[in-house]
This record gives sequence, C-alpha cells and structure tokens, in this order.
Amino acid sequence: MKSIAKRLLVAAIMILTLGLAAPPAFAGNPHVVKGPDVTQDGNALVITASIAGLGNVPSATFTLSGDVTVFSQCYNRGGKNPAADNKEETIAVSETDTFPVRNGRTNVSFTIEPLSTLDCPGNQVVVIESVDYDLVLSGEGLSIPISSS
Repeated sequence: MKSIAKRLLVAAIMILTLGLAAPPAFAGNPHVVKGPDVTQDGNALVITASIAGLGNVPSATFTLSGDVTVFSQCYNRGGKNPAADNKEETIAVSETDTFPVRNGRTNVSFTIEPLSTLDCPGNQVVVIESVDYDLVLSGEGLSIPISSS
C-alpha cells in the first residue's frame, strides 16, 4: 500500500512540475475587431485598429510598413496658390511598436508625420491636396492590407 501511495505521489509531483514548466499558452485566433481606420490629422496620418484573440500575454508587437504618397501646395491668405509651389512626396513607412494587451485585446495606433515637408514662403500655408497609401499592418500572426484605392 505504501508503495502505491508513493508512486501516486511521485506521479502527481511530475505532472505538476511539467505543468509549471510548460510555455505560456498563446491564442490561436488573433483577429481585427475594429478598423483599421485611417484619418488625416493636419500634417499627420493616423492608423488605428483594435485586435483581439491575443491570449493571456502582457503585450503584442505590430509593424506598419508600406508607402504614403502626398501632394501638397502652398496657399496665400486669399486662398490662391502659386502654381510653382507644389510638391509630391512619397514616404516610406516602416514603424514597429509594442502595445499593452488586456483581456486578450489591444488597440494599435501609428502616426505618420510629417506628411508634407513643403516649405512655403512668406505668409503662405501648406495645404495637403491628396494622400494615397498602400500599407500593411502585421504582427501576432496577422497581415492586414490598408489601401486608399
């Protein structure tokens, strides 16, 4: 009887030890809950998304990559723009950030700025006429295309 109890005790200790040494469990179903949303805020482009299904982890790392093409012009106070003061720029985007995870969910936010580096003379101001983007938000097993077209 004592040897059976001893064997059961040893088996229980081994099971507990293996359970404690196991790596943390990761979610098998990361997915987008909201977004991605793209908004222009002045001379910046803000990309946000809410990702769930990340499991019981403290943080998650995401990368935003691709290109943003911006066409901007200078305008004077009268609302006119000199034809010579315009600029088309392509911005190569490659940003990585780590976001906190709570209950398997995180909110991702990237800001691309400045969109335009056009330097206007005198009392003129930069006006962004158009923004086109071809981006990919990736990380934690996801790859989400984000395009303006």
